Amino acid sequence: MVGIAAILLIAATLRLPVGALSPLSLLIDADIPLSATALGVLGMLPPIGFALSGLFAPWVSRRAGLERTLLLAVAVMIAGHLIRAAAPSFVMLVLGSLVLLLGAGFGNVLLPAAVKRFTPGAIGPMTAAYATIMAIGSAVPPLIAVPIAGGFDWRVSLASWAIIVAAAIVPWVLLVVRADGERRAGRASALAAATHRESLPAPQPYSHGFAALARSRTAWGIAIPFTVSSISAYVTFAFLPVILQDTAGLSAVQAGSLLALFAILGMPLAIVVPVLTARLPTPTPLLLASMLLFGFGYGGLLLAPALAPVVWVAAIGLGQISFPMCLTLFSLRTRSAAMAADVSGFVQTVGYAIAAASPLAIGWLHEVTGSWSASLIVLLAVVAATILSIPMLVRGGVVDDELGVRVSR
Repeated sequence: MVGIAAILLIAATLRLPVGALSPLSLLIDADIPLSATALGVLGMLPPIGFALSGLFAPWVSRRAGLERTLLLAVAVMIAGHLIRAAAPSFVMLVLGSLVLLLGAGFGNVLLPAAVKRFTPGAIGPMTAAYATIMAIGSAVPPLIAVPIAGGFDWRVSLASWAIIVAAAIVPWVLLVVRADGERRAGRASALAAATHRESLPAPQPYSHGFAALARSRTAWGIAIPFTVSSISAYVTFAFLPVILQDTAGLSAVQAGSLLALFAILGMPLAIVVPVLTARLPTPTPLLLASMLLFGFGYGGLLLAPALAPVVWVAAIGLGQISFPMCLTLFSLRTRSAAMAADVSGFVQTVGYAIAAASPLAIGWLHEVTGSWSASLIVLLAVVAATILSIPMLVRGGVVDDELGVRVSR
């Protein structure tokens, strides 16, 4: 039960950094000038922080232990919230945001490993539970950040999230204490066993690095739809309101409401998709559905944006089924918590690194062509890449087996 509580509490904190800052930009601008370029830099930080976390979180986890690393992630998030709340300059605002997002990124990468370790018999339902809480965590800050700032100021609004994050400390401290006790008991048992035999079997060597995981078809099969989903999410949050106003003639309020619709659709997907992924023998139906929904939505915006903008946005939002699917596959297609963390890190590094550049690329293409048509065509081409992952995942491959890892770690 402690493991379940720890997973759910940290999940509630992982999307707070993304939605808590941008609604306050006008208020922050009164104290710290924020140009359009500065806002663009702040907008790029989430995928950059998450990509860096994908590189380092599995490495830290292997050396410090899963429980200690996630406890560290919680502490780093608290520090990040407080640093950017107290920031006297734009540089410190960026630094605090990056610290905060690195902590959240460590949680993103390692939560599938925590699910694998603490609830191995309920991967689908547990992933659904924490993904739903993450989706709620995305929606809450934009709703209450400004009212809190109105009652106090923007610094109090940013700092208040540290209180919520602090609630996640207790179960992770308990898990660290328990893990330390288990390690001490394990060392004592190994020492006792060693006195009765000449040698212990050596574990099969395995390189945990990026290059090793890049040899896995299954890892790439997960990375492709994760990348497509990430590109869609960051481009949508960056440009959907502008696209709808420019092409469909919607007002700013109407366009903002449709962006909220896009975000809200993540909640039911987070509930249903992980359970469905665990029950299906192959994720092919989900991959095809994601590709068709994305294609229908972006195609509608390209060919008839004013005809049914609600339908087009809803289709794009539902196309995000590939995101909770990938979160579930991190655990389903690996045999140990450590490998789940490695695969999660590899996939999130690839996905978020590419997603970080995608809003810049889409924006540049719009500036060059003077319309959104070319940008939407590029997004359709990106969506079509999903089909490449189907043969990589259809046979139910396991990353450990593909890399020749036979020893449970």
